[in-house]
Amino acid sequence: MLSTELRRIIGGGCLVVLACGLTIGRAHPAAADPGGCFVDRGLTDAVALCHEGYGSAVLEVECLGISVPPTPDAPIFGPYSGTDSAPTAVGEPMRASCWTSTALGITTRAFVSSR
Repeated sequence: MLSTELRRIIGGGCLVVLACGLTIGRAHPAAADPGGCFVDRGLTDAVALCHEGYGSAVLEVECLGISVPPTPDAPIFGPYSGTDSAPTAVGEPMRASCWTSTALGITTRAFVSSR
């Protein structure tokens, strides 16, 4: 049998753990950051839509293809950053592309970042 003092210590410890769990469980993420974002990556572009939060977000794409640098060098094949979408409010669609005036490639990665 456990002594009364040991039962009280164990009971107090359980209450502390329960209180910490409830406090952490009720914590909400920052409301300013967009969340619940759906990203659909296509062959040469991507679209996204965020459903939660406030503020604005930007859709960014990483690409693989041919890019022409502003110097007189030959075209370069390899990874490059595509055009980002304009900062967009939650609930509005975003689009970013790997086609620019100096590059042509396929989308290898698409992600949303808050701005």
